[in-house]
Amino acid sequence: MSDAPAASDGGPFEEQRQIYELLSQETRHLVLQYILGHPAHLPSLDEFSYLIPKNKAAIRDQLQVLEDADVIERYDHPPNESTRGLPSQFYGLTEYGVDVLAEYNYLRGLPVARALYDNTRLSEKAERHLDAPRPELPSSIDRALRIEDGPTDSSRIADYVRERQEGVPSVDDQVALAKAFVEAKVGPDHEGIKRTDLLDEFGIELEHRPKTVLDNLVDVGLLEATKPPGPDVFAISERIDEIVNGRVTAEARDNLDALVAHIDDELQSVELDDEAAEISGSNAVTSEPSVALADGAGRTIRSILASEFGVPPERVVDHLRSGDPVDRLNAAVDAIESSEEVARSEEYGRIVFLSQAYRYRLTERAMELQ
Repeated sequence: MSDAPAASDGGPFEEQRQIYELLSQETRHLVLQYILGHPAHLPSLDEFSYLIPKNKAAIRDQLQVLEDADVIERYDHPPNESTRGLPSQFYGLTEYGVDVLAEYNYLRGLPVARALYDNTRLSEKAERHLDAPRPELPSSIDRALRIEDGPTDSSRIADYVRERQEGVPSVDDQVALAKAFVEAKVGPDHEGIKRTDLLDEFGIELEHRPKTVLDNLVDVGLLEATKPPGPDVFAISERIDEIVNGRVTAEARDNLDALVAHIDDELQSVELDDEAAEISGSNAVTSEPSVALADGAGRTIRSILASEFGVPPERVVDHLRSGDPVDRLNAAVDAIESSEEVARSEEYGRIVFLSQAYRYRLTERAMELQ
């Protein structure tokens, strides 16, 4: 059900009233604010749900209202559909939406909206969605939403680098990268930029390894390497796609339980033993296993793990439940996924440990040189 303003013959005043009502409703107002502030101007539904204190259903309803009013539209990116954990649907302005926001002075707030977005602490999932590939906006919309920064003077920084790094092979790359940091205003209050994002973020090419150039700029005091607040290492469960710091062992055991259940499921009897057949009679029906037994016709998860761990097949479950549960789980999943004869269930997965990446930003000394 949509509460978008309907067409009316009430003249320009009625049209203005309807547009004002469309834009001023709290959730819709936040949707538009976060579209303007988003680096690509194309947030996903999950990004909205992290930023807006409403449930997804309520946000989806208001997105539909704005779509019905032709202020926004959904932009699909089909290549993401085959990648687990990445969004394939994003929301951005239409050309009419840009015109409406320009008329009502929303676009004047673009720099503020971007600053608010850049200084918002995102969850791991929201960060992943923010970094996801997405479609390009039509060029007319992209131009209208581009934030034009004033010119910056980076010549003093260039001179500073050349004086102190004369003869260093990467000096030209150092100058180019230092200038890029200045022009992008990645100052001491910025959260910083990860090394892996540098080239895409700044649109430059370096002859030397980015890490080498960054280390050189850190050595001369123009950049600092920082890590965001929080733990140095994140434990992530592939099964639930969530950070599980503080409950790693419990989550590993839950995954092992699911793995053992999978082993039990695939080993349903292929044929009844003599005693069972005698009890059940000649009409006994047996169920086919999910994977052929290790009798020459194929291999089971049990047989693969027995080979991996060097234990008899009947000892596999006991082995999985002994020792460090994370090590046992990860080794088992690796063995299963490396086999072409069995398939891993979605009910279990590895516990992956990721270290926080350093982020780089200009120092106070660099700011004084501008």
